[in-house]
Amino acid sequence: VCCQVHDLGLESSILAVPSSHPAARSRFIYSRGKLHQLPSGVISIIKKQSLFSKPLLPTILREPFVRGKQDDTDESVYDFFKRRMNEEVAEYLSDPLCRGIFAGDTRLLSLKSCFPPVYQYENQHGSIIKGVFFTKEAPDTTVLSPLATRAKEERWSTWSLQGGLQTLCDKLLEVLKQRGVDFKMNTPCTAVNFNTDGRLTVAWPNEKITVDHVISGIPAQTLANILPEDWEGLASELKNIHNTTVGVVNLEYEGSVVPVEGFGYLVPSSEPLQVLGIIFDSCAFPENDRRSGKTTRITVMMGGHWFNSLFGHPDSVAPDHLQSVAQEAAEKTLGIRSKPTSCLVTIQRDCIPQYTLGHSDRVRNSFDFIERRKLPLTLIGASYSGVSVNDCIYNAQLAVDRILESSQETDVQ
Repeated sequence: VCCQVHDLGLESSILAVPSSHPAARSRFIYSRGKLHQLPSGVISIIKKQSLFSKPLLPTILREPFVRGKQDDTDESVYDFFKRRMNEEVAEYLSDPLCRGIFAGDTRLLSLKSCFPPVYQYENQHGSIIKGVFFTKEAPDTTVLSPLATRAKEERWSTWSLQGGLQTLCDKLLEVLKQRGVDFKMNTPCTAVNFNTDGRLTVAWPNEKITVDHVISGIPAQTLANILPEDWEGLASELKNIHNTTVGVVNLEYEGSVVPVEGFGYLVPSSEPLQVLGIIFDSCAFPENDRRSGKTTRITVMMGGHWFNSLFGHPDSVAPDHLQSVAQEAAEKTLGIRSKPTSCLVTIQRDCIPQYTLGHSDRVRNSFDFIERRKLPLTLIGASYSGVSVNDCIYNAQLAVDRILESSQETDVQ
Protein backbone atom coordinates (compact mmCIF):
# COMPACT_ATOMS: atom_id res chain seq x y z
CA VAL A 1 0.00 0.00 0.00
CA CYS A 2 2.94 2.32 0.66
CA CYS A 3 3.56 2.56 -3.10
CA GLN A 4 -0.01 3.71 -3.69
CA VAL A 5 0.12 6.22 -0.83
CA HIS A 6 3.40 7.56 -2.24
CA ASP A 7 2.07 7.74 -5.82
CA LEU A 8 -1.06 9.56 -4.65
CA GLY A 9 0.96 12.15 -2.74
CA LEU A 10 -0.49 11.27 0.66
CA GLU A 11 2.78 11.00 2.60
CA SER A 12 1.96 14.08 4.68
CA SER A 13 -1.30 12.43 5.79
CA ILE A 14 0.38 9.28 7.14
CA LEU A 15 -0.23 8.40 10.80
CA ALA A 16 2.35 5.77 11.72
CA VAL A 17 2.39 3.60 14.83
CA PRO A 18 5.94 2.41 15.62
CA SER A 19 6.57 -1.00 17.18
CA SER A 20 7.45 0.68 20.50
CA HIS A 21 4.01 2.30 20.82
CA PRO A 22 1.50 0.89 23.37
CA ALA A 23 -0.92 0.20 20.52
CA ALA A 24 1.72 -2.10 19.04
CA ARG A 25 3.01 -3.70 22.23
CA SER A 26 -0.22 -4.16 24.18
CA ARG A 27 -3.01 -6.30 22.80
CA PHE A 28 -5.57 -8.00 24.98
CA ILE A 29 -7.94 -10.95 25.19
CA TYR A 30 -11.11 -10.60 27.25
CA SER A 31 -11.91 -13.85 29.04
CA ARG A 32 -13.26 -15.00 32.39
CA GLY A 33 -14.34 -11.50 33.34
CA LYS A 34 -11.14 -9.55 32.74
CA LEU A 35 -8.57 -8.36 30.22
CA HIS A 36 -5.45 -10.48 29.70
CA GLN A 37 -2.47 -8.91 27.96
CA LEU A 38 -0.99 -11.11 25.24
CA PRO A 39 2.68 -12.11 25.54
CA SER A 40 4.92 -9.57 23.79
CA GLY A 41 8.45 -10.60 24.70
CA VAL A 42 10.75 -13.29 26.06
CA ILE A 43 9.99 -12.52 29.71
CA SER A 44 6.25 -12.80 29.17
CA ILE A 45 6.75 -16.22 27.56
CA ILE A 46 8.83 -17.49 30.48
CA LYS A 47 6.43 -16.25 33.15
CA LYS A 48 2.96 -17.68 33.66
CA GLN A 49 0.37 -15.45 32.03
CA SER A 50 -3.12 -14.98 33.44
CA LEU A 51 -4.64 -16.19 30.17
CA PHE A 52 -2.98 -19.63 30.36
CA SER A 53 -2.74 -22.28 33.06
CA LYS A 54 1.02 -22.73 32.46
CA PRO A 55 3.92 -20.68 31.01
CA LEU A 56 4.15 -20.81 27.23
CA LEU A 57 7.87 -21.56 27.10
CA PRO A 58 7.61 -25.39 27.52
CA THR A 59 4.95 -25.51 24.79
CA ILE A 60 7.12 -23.46 22.44
CA LEU A 61 10.21 -25.59 23.14
CA ARG A 62 8.23 -28.78 22.52
CA GLU A 63 6.66 -27.57 19.24
CA PRO A 64 9.63 -28.38 16.93
CA PHE A 65 9.40 -32.02 18.02
CA VAL A 66 5.68 -32.44 17.38
CA ARG A 67 5.04 -34.92 14.60
CA GLY A 68 3.93 -33.34 11.35
CA LYS A 69 0.56 -33.90 9.72
CA GLN A 70 0.47 -37.28 7.98
CA ASP A 71 -1.81 -36.41 5.06
CA ASP A 72 -2.47 -33.49 2.74
CA THR A 73 -6.07 -32.83 3.74
CA ASP A 74 -6.97 -29.24 4.58
CA GLU A 75 -6.83 -28.47 8.30
CA SER A 76 -8.68 -25.87 10.32
CA VAL A 77 -6.79 -23.11 12.11
CA TYR A 78 -8.08 -24.42 15.45
CA ASP A 79 -6.99 -28.03 14.82
CA PHE A 80 -3.56 -26.92 13.61
CA PHE A 81 -2.72 -24.93 16.74
CA LYS A 82 -4.25 -27.54 19.01
CA ARG A 83 -2.08 -30.20 17.36
CA ARG A 84 1.17 -28.23 17.25
CA MET A 85 0.76 -26.27 20.49
CA ASN A 86 -2.11 -27.15 22.83
CA GLU A 87 -5.82 -26.61 23.32
CA GLU A 88 -5.35 -23.40 25.30
CA VAL A 89 -3.38 -21.77 22.48
CA ALA A 90 -6.06 -22.83 20.02
CA GLU A 91 -8.86 -21.56 22.28
CA TYR A 92 -7.37 -18.29 23.54
CA LEU A 93 -5.09 -17.25 20.66
CA SER A 94 -6.17 -18.73 17.32
CA ASP A 95 -9.89 -18.46 18.08
CA PRO A 96 -10.01 -14.72 18.93
CA LEU A 97 -7.41 -13.95 16.25
CA CYS A 98 -9.67 -15.43 13.57
CA ARG A 99 -12.62 -13.52 14.99
CA GLY A 100 -10.63 -10.30 14.79
CA ILE A 101 -9.29 -10.78 11.25
CA PHE A 102 -12.02 -12.78 9.52
CA ALA A 103 -14.98 -12.44 11.92
CA GLY A 104 -15.04 -16.20 11.46
CA ASP A 105 -15.01 -19.53 13.26
CA THR A 106 -11.48 -20.85 13.72
CA ARG A 107 -12.85 -24.41 13.62
CA LEU A 108 -14.10 -23.87 10.05
CA LEU A 109 -11.38 -21.64 8.60
CA SER A 110 -8.51 -23.15 6.63
CA LEU A 111 -5.00 -22.69 8.06
CA LYS A 112 -3.51 -23.06 4.58
CA SER A 113 -5.62 -20.22 3.15
CA CYS A 114 -5.88 -17.90 6.16
CA PHE A 115 -2.25 -18.05 7.29
CA PRO A 116 -0.15 -19.29 4.34
CA PRO A 117 3.24 -18.50 5.95
CA VAL A 118 2.39 -20.58 9.04
CA TYR A 119 1.28 -23.45 6.78
CA GLN A 120 4.56 -23.23 4.89
CA TYR A 121 6.57 -23.24 8.12
CA GLU A 122 5.36 -26.74 8.92
CA ASN A 123 5.22 -27.90 5.32
CA GLN A 124 8.80 -26.86 4.50
CA HIS A 125 10.54 -26.94 7.89
CA GLY A 126 8.39 -29.32 9.94
CA SER A 127 7.78 -26.69 12.62
CA ILE A 128 6.46 -23.19 13.22
CA ILE A 129 9.48 -22.27 15.33
CA LYS A 130 11.98 -23.65 12.81
CA GLY A 131 10.15 -21.89 10.01
CA VAL A 132 10.32 -18.53 11.79
CA PHE A 133 14.07 -18.88 12.36
CA PHE A 134 15.08 -20.37 8.99
CA THR A 135 12.77 -18.56 6.57
CA LYS A 136 14.36 -15.48 5.07
CA GLU A 137 11.95 -13.60 2.86
CA ALA A 138 13.62 -11.55 0.14
CA PRO A 139 12.02 -8.11 -0.25
CA ASP A 140 9.87 -7.71 -3.34
CA THR A 141 11.73 -4.99 -5.21
CA THR A 142 8.73 -4.41 -7.50
CA VAL A 143 6.77 -2.79 -4.68
CA LEU A 144 9.51 -0.80 -2.97
CA SER A 145 9.02 2.95 -2.61
CA PRO A 146 10.61 5.66 -0.45
CA LEU A 147 7.63 5.39 1.87
CA ALA A 148 7.96 1.59 2.15
CA THR A 149 11.65 2.00 2.97
CA ARG A 150 10.79 4.56 5.62
CA ALA A 151 8.16 2.24 7.13
CA LYS A 152 10.73 -0.54 7.40
CA GLU A 153 13.42 1.68 8.88
CA GLU A 154 11.04 3.20 11.43
CA ARG A 155 9.55 -0.23 12.20
CA TRP A 156 5.92 0.70 11.72
CA SER A 157 3.54 -1.71 13.40
CA THR A 158 0.47 -0.29 11.70
CA TRP A 159 -0.58 2.95 10.07
CA SER A 160 -3.53 5.00 8.96
CA LEU A 161 -4.23 8.36 7.38
CA GLN A 162 -5.61 11.62 8.68
CA GLY A 163 -9.34 11.21 8.36
CA GLY A 164 -9.02 7.42 8.26
CA LEU A 165 -8.45 5.06 5.33
CA GLN A 166 -11.40 6.62 3.53
CA THR A 167 -8.85 9.31 2.63
CA LEU A 168 -7.05 6.73 0.46
CA CYS A 169 -10.25 5.82 -1.39
CA ASP A 170 -11.27 9.44 -1.90
CA LYS A 171 -7.85 10.41 -3.26
CA LEU A 172 -7.69 7.39 -5.55
CA LEU A 173 -11.11 8.24 -6.97
CA GLU A 174 -10.06 11.86 -7.51
CA VAL A 175 -6.84 10.94 -9.32
CA LEU A 176 -8.47 8.34 -11.56
CA LYS A 177 -11.24 10.73 -12.56
CA GLN A 178 -8.57 13.27 -13.48
CA ARG A 179 -7.04 10.61 -15.74
CA GLY A 180 -10.33 10.09 -17.56
CA VAL A 181 -11.52 6.88 -15.90
CA ASP A 182 -15.30 6.48 -16.10
CA PHE A 183 -17.02 5.37 -12.86
CA LYS A 184 -20.50 3.91 -12.44
CA MET A 185 -21.12 4.32 -8.73
CA ASN A 186 -23.86 2.37 -6.93
CA THR A 187 -24.79 0.66 -10.20
CA PRO A 188 -24.63 -3.15 -9.80
CA CYS A 189 -23.53 -5.11 -12.82
CA THR A 190 -26.28 -7.48 -14.01
CA ALA A 191 -24.48 -9.72 -16.52
CA VAL A 192 -21.15 -10.63 -18.08
CA ASN A 193 -21.30 -12.42 -21.45
CA PHE A 194 -18.60 -13.92 -23.63
CA ASN A 195 -18.71 -12.89 -27.29
CA THR A 196 -17.64 -14.93 -30.32
CA ASP A 197 -14.83 -12.44 -31.01
CA GLY A 198 -13.25 -13.21 -27.63
CA ARG A 199 -14.37 -10.00 -25.96
CA LEU A 200 -16.78 -9.56 -23.04
CA THR A 201 -20.02 -7.63 -22.81
CA VAL A 202 -20.75 -6.18 -19.38
CA ALA A 203 -24.34 -5.11 -18.69
CA TRP A 204 -26.01 -2.72 -16.24
CA PRO A 205 -29.69 -1.75 -16.10
CA ASN A 206 -30.44 -0.01 -19.42
CA GLU A 207 -26.80 -0.06 -20.53
CA LYS A 208 -24.03 -2.39 -21.69
CA ILE A 209 -20.49 -2.07 -22.99
CA THR A 210 -18.10 -4.41 -24.78
CA VAL A 211 -14.54 -4.63 -23.47
CA ASP A 212 -11.32 -6.51 -24.14
CA HIS A 213 -10.77 -7.59 -20.54
CA VAL A 214 -12.65 -7.59 -17.23
CA ILE A 215 -10.89 -7.29 -13.87
CA SER A 216 -13.45 -8.28 -11.25
CA GLY A 217 -13.02 -7.11 -7.67
CA ILE A 218 -16.59 -7.78 -6.57
CA PRO A 219 -17.34 -10.62 -4.09
CA ALA A 220 -17.03 -14.10 -5.59
CA GLN A 221 -20.67 -15.00 -4.96
CA THR A 222 -21.87 -11.79 -6.59
CA LEU A 223 -19.77 -12.50 -9.67
CA ALA A 224 -21.06 -16.09 -9.82
CA ASN A 225 -24.64 -14.85 -10.14
CA ILE A 226 -23.95 -12.79 -13.28
CA LEU A 227 -21.74 -15.19 -15.25
CA PRO A 228 -22.92 -16.94 -18.45
CA GLU A 229 -24.69 -20.30 -18.06
CA ASP A 230 -21.87 -22.16 -19.82
CA TRP A 231 -19.45 -20.94 -17.16
CA GLU A 232 -21.20 -23.03 -14.51
CA GLY A 233 -17.94 -24.75 -13.64
CA LEU A 234 -16.54 -21.40 -12.54
CA ALA A 235 -19.76 -20.15 -10.97
CA SER A 236 -20.16 -23.27 -8.81
CA GLU A 237 -16.73 -22.72 -7.26
CA LEU A 238 -17.31 -19.01 -6.67
CA LYS A 239 -20.70 -19.63 -5.05
CA ASN A 240 -18.99 -21.63 -2.31
CA ILE A 241 -16.82 -18.68 -1.22
CA HIS A 242 -19.16 -17.27 1.41
CA ASN A 243 -19.06 -13.93 3.21
CA THR A 244 -19.96 -12.83 6.70
CA THR A 245 -21.72 -9.73 8.03
CA VAL A 246 -20.26 -7.51 10.75
CA GLY A 247 -21.96 -4.91 12.91
CA VAL A 248 -19.66 -1.95 13.61
CA VAL A 249 -20.43 0.59 16.33
CA ASN A 250 -18.18 3.65 16.67
CA LEU A 251 -18.51 5.31 20.07
CA GLU A 252 -17.01 8.59 21.23
CA TYR A 253 -16.77 9.71 24.85
CA GLU A 254 -15.62 12.87 26.56
CA GLY A 255 -12.27 12.62 28.35
CA SER A 256 -10.06 9.54 28.75
CA VAL A 257 -12.30 6.61 29.60
CA VAL A 258 -10.36 3.49 28.55
CA PRO A 259 -8.46 2.17 31.61
CA VAL A 260 -5.55 0.63 29.66
CA GLU A 261 -3.37 1.63 26.73
CA GLY A 262 -3.18 -0.70 23.77
CA PHE A 263 -4.58 -1.62 20.39
CA GLY A 264 -7.72 -3.20 21.81
CA TYR A 265 -9.04 -6.61 22.79
CA LEU A 266 -10.60 -9.67 21.17
CA VAL A 267 -13.07 -12.14 22.65
CA PRO A 268 -12.90 -15.96 22.30
CA SER A 269 -16.07 -17.55 20.91
CA SER A 270 -16.49 -19.51 24.15
CA GLU A 271 -17.30 -16.26 25.99
CA PRO A 272 -20.98 -15.22 26.31
CA LEU A 273 -20.13 -11.62 25.37
CA GLN A 274 -21.96 -10.57 22.19
CA VAL A 275 -19.02 -8.73 20.61
CA LEU A 276 -15.99 -9.89 18.65
CA GLY A 277 -13.76 -7.26 20.20
CA ILE A 278 -13.16 -3.54 20.75
CA ILE A 279 -10.45 -1.39 19.13
CA PHE A 280 -9.04 1.54 21.11
CA ASP A 281 -8.87 4.01 18.20
CA SER A 282 -7.78 6.99 20.29
CA CYS A 283 -4.76 5.14 21.62
CA ALA A 284 -3.42 4.21 18.19
CA PHE A 285 -4.45 7.36 16.33
CA PRO A 286 -5.10 10.27 18.70
CA GLU A 287 -4.51 12.61 15.75
CA ASN A 288 -8.03 11.79 14.55
CA ASP A 289 -9.64 12.83 17.86
CA ARG A 290 -11.59 16.07 18.01
CA ARG A 291 -9.54 19.23 18.52
CA SER A 292 -12.14 20.87 20.80
CA GLY A 293 -11.09 18.80 23.83
CA LYS A 294 -9.93 15.36 24.91
CA THR A 295 -12.18 12.60 23.62
CA THR A 296 -11.95 8.81 23.42
CA ARG A 297 -12.98 6.86 20.33
CA ILE A 298 -13.53 3.10 20.33
CA THR A 299 -14.82 0.71 17.67
CA VAL A 300 -16.99 -2.23 18.75
CA MET A 301 -17.21 -5.16 16.31
CA MET A 302 -19.94 -7.79 16.54
CA GLY A 303 -21.62 -10.58 14.63
CA GLY A 304 -19.52 -12.12 11.89
CA HIS A 305 -20.09 -15.86 11.61
CA TRP A 306 -22.52 -15.54 14.53
CA PHE A 307 -24.45 -12.47 13.32
CA ASN A 308 -27.77 -14.14 12.48
CA SER A 309 -27.79 -16.37 15.55
CA LEU A 310 -27.14 -13.40 17.85
CA PHE A 311 -29.10 -10.61 16.19
CA GLY A 312 -31.27 -12.08 13.45
CA HIS A 313 -31.27 -11.23 9.76
CA PRO A 314 -29.29 -8.04 9.02
CA ASP A 315 -32.35 -6.45 7.37
CA SER A 316 -34.35 -6.71 10.58
CA VAL A 317 -31.75 -5.54 13.10
CA ALA A 318 -32.40 -2.18 14.74
CA PRO A 319 -29.30 0.07 14.98
CA ASP A 320 -30.37 1.07 18.49
CA HIS A 321 -30.07 -2.55 19.59
CA LEU A 322 -26.50 -2.83 18.30
CA GLN A 323 -25.62 0.44 20.03
CA SER A 324 -27.06 -0.90 23.28
CA VAL A 325 -25.02 -4.12 22.96
CA ALA A 326 -21.88 -2.09 22.25
CA GLN A 327 -22.34 0.21 25.24
CA GLU A 328 -23.08 -2.71 27.55
CA ALA A 329 -19.89 -4.46 26.38
CA ALA A 330 -17.83 -1.28 26.91
CA GLU A 331 -19.23 -0.93 30.42
CA LYS A 332 -18.75 -4.58 31.36
CA THR A 333 -15.24 -4.98 29.98
CA LEU A 334 -13.74 -1.48 30.27
CA GLY A 335 -15.82 0.05 33.06
CA ILE A 336 -17.11 2.87 30.82
CA ARG A 337 -20.33 4.00 32.48
CA SER A 338 -20.71 7.42 30.89
CA LYS A 339 -22.95 7.91 27.88
CA PRO A 340 -21.25 8.43 24.52
CA THR A 341 -21.31 11.91 23.04
CA SER A 342 -21.68 10.46 19.55
CA CYS A 343 -22.40 7.09 18.00
CA LEU A 344 -22.29 5.66 14.48
CA VAL A 345 -23.83 2.23 13.78
CA THR A 346 -23.25 0.44 10.48
CA ILE A 347 -24.07 -3.09 9.36
CA GLN A 348 -21.43 -4.21 6.89
CA ARG A 349 -23.30 -6.76 4.81
CA ASP A 350 -21.26 -9.73 3.51
CA CYS A 351 -18.06 -7.74 4.07
CA ILE A 352 -15.47 -10.43 4.90
CA PRO A 353 -14.95 -13.59 2.81
CA GLN A 354 -14.62 -16.83 4.75
CA TYR A 355 -11.65 -18.98 3.73
CA THR A 356 -13.22 -22.19 4.98
CA LEU A 357 -11.79 -25.69 4.53
CA GLY A 358 -11.19 -26.39 0.85
CA HIS A 359 -10.79 -22.70 -0.05
CA SER A 360 -7.43 -23.17 -1.78
CA ASP A 361 -8.96 -25.85 -4.03
CA ARG A 362 -11.87 -23.57 -4.92
CA VAL A 363 -9.53 -20.72 -5.82
CA ARG A 364 -7.22 -22.97 -7.84
CA ASN A 365 -10.15 -24.51 -9.74
CA SER A 366 -11.51 -21.04 -10.50
CA PHE A 367 -8.22 -19.76 -11.86
CA ASP A 368 -7.65 -23.00 -13.81
CA PHE A 369 -11.09 -22.65 -15.44
CA ILE A 370 -10.20 -19.15 -16.64
CA GLU A 371 -6.77 -20.27 -17.84
CA ARG A 372 -8.03 -23.35 -19.73
CA ARG A 373 -10.65 -21.33 -21.62
CA LYS A 374 -8.32 -18.36 -22.07
CA LEU A 375 -11.03 -16.06 -20.79
CA PRO A 376 -10.34 -12.30 -20.72
CA LEU A 377 -11.23 -12.25 -17.02
CA THR A 378 -9.05 -11.58 -13.98
CA LEU A 379 -10.18 -12.18 -10.39
CA ILE A 380 -8.94 -9.85 -7.67
CA GLY A 381 -10.27 -8.64 -4.33
CA ALA A 382 -10.72 -10.09 -0.87
CA SER A 383 -12.48 -13.29 -1.98
CA TYR A 384 -9.33 -15.14 -3.00
CA SER A 385 -5.90 -14.51 -1.49
CA GLY A 386 -6.09 -12.18 1.48
CA VAL A 387 -8.79 -10.00 3.06
CA SER A 388 -6.69 -7.01 4.15
CA VAL A 389 -6.35 -3.73 2.26
CA ASN A 390 -2.65 -4.50 1.84
CA ASP A 391 -3.40 -7.93 0.34
CA CYS A 392 -6.02 -6.58 -2.06
CA ILE A 393 -3.81 -3.80 -3.40
CA TYR A 394 -0.76 -6.03 -3.70
CA ASN A 395 -2.65 -8.81 -5.52
CA ALA A 396 -4.29 -6.24 -7.81
CA GLN A 397 -0.87 -4.93 -8.77
CA LEU A 398 0.39 -8.44 -9.51
CA ALA A 399 -2.72 -9.11 -11.62
CA VAL A 400 -2.21 -5.96 -13.70
CA ASP A 401 1.47 -6.84 -14.18
CA ARG A 402 0.45 -10.27 -15.51
CA ILE A 403 -2.07 -8.75 -17.91
CA LEU A 404 0.51 -6.29 -19.26
CA GLU A 405 3.11 -9.04 -19.61
CA SER A 406 0.65 -11.26 -21.48
CA SER A 407 -0.31 -8.36 -23.75
CA GLN A 408 3.32 -7.65 -24.58
CA GLU A 409 3.93 -11.32 -25.41
CA THR A 410 0.92 -11.28 -27.73
CA ASP A 411 2.19 -8.16 -29.49
CA VAL A 412 5.59 -9.78 -30.03
CA GLN A 413 4.00 -12.88 -31.52
